[in-house]
Amino acid sequence: MSAEVERERALVELDLRGSVCPGPTGDTLAALKKLPPGGHLIVITDYLPARQTIPRLVEQRGCSWQITEDDGKTFRLEIAKGE
Repeated sequence: MSAEVERERALVELDLRGSVCPGPTGDTLAALKKLPPGGHLIVITDYLPARQTIPRLVEQRGCSWQITEDDGKTFRLEIAKGE
């Protein structure tokens, strides 16, 4: 498999706008399970409680994260899966 194809497989984007609990958390965790170590997951959501629940859950699984966009209504989390 080429390096470019491998990188594409290691980047997943979830647009969860309009989804409420437990959707954003459950969908994020399901996507992380499929992601290879070192892969990146982008989560876009407008469900404000997810600002705290998703980071806490991904940290417990050895992932790092950052909020890269936030307009006060919708935010984007970039999650890097641990090795």
